[in-house]
Amino acid sequence: MKHKHLWALLLAVIPSVCFSQTELNDSISFGHSKFEGISMEGAVKPDSVSGAKNTEPYHFEYTPALHTLFPYTLAKPLDLHIPILHSTPGHATMFQWNSGAIVASGDTRSFPGLMQIDSGEFGIYQSVGNFRFHAGGMVNKYGYINGLHTQYGLNGSISYQFTPRLSATIFSEYYFGQPPRMANGMPMPPAMIGYYGRSTFGGYFDFQINERWGVQTGAQTVQQVGTNRYKAEPIVTPYYRINKKVAIGLPVGQILYHILKK
Repeated sequence: MKHKHLWALLLAVIPSVCFSQTELNDSISFGHSKFEGISMEGAVKPDSVSGAKNTEPYHFEYTPALHTLFPYTLAKPLDLHIPILHSTPGHATMFQWNSGAIVASGDTRSFPGLMQIDSGEFGIYQSVGNFRFHAGGMVNKYGYINGLHTQYGLNGSISYQFTPRLSATIFSEYYFGQPPRMANGMPMPPAMIGYYGRSTFGGYFDFQINERWGVQTGAQTVQQVGTNRYKAEPIVTPYYRINKKVAIGLPVGQILYHILKK
């Protein structure tokens, strides 16, 4: 009786043991950059209709993600090749070439109770080696009570660059005509005549302390308004450069000269 029970137990255990020993080879590898597929060969039954075994095994491919945390491809920024444009109020480059340009500029200054001054300038710039040349024309329009006056002039300059931070410049501004008279026949009052354009000739050295700050030192002769006489004045002008074309300066030399002269 015991032998019958023993044989029955063995017959029940043997099939389960045999089935548990049938394993499929795992073809997934995590140690390579490319994921291999899972081969289903041997795990499918023969075709139940024809009885022939499928000669081509089933193969399922995995598409690897580029990043384990972000499964989607990140979009790259578009390279549109947009040019860099610079704009300076009151300043426009009409034509430009490799070493020169034709430039126009203008501005308006208003003095309440006195007058308004509209100014315009048109000039040509040209660089040759370390030299830089400029020649142009100027127009100033003075509007005041019961009066309007237009002033014309020419200007020019020659600069030489000794080092990246040191240069020398000679310049000139010449205005045609004489100051206007008021509606009552009297000359311009002192409060207005100081803003009238005057002819000047001179030169200075420009020393750039850094990319923003610099100072100009030199001398100039300035026409006395309403006469043909010229007087010499020192040039000491520290300045702050906003960009390559625009700088803000304070004429300390002229201010101190006139204060000490009085």
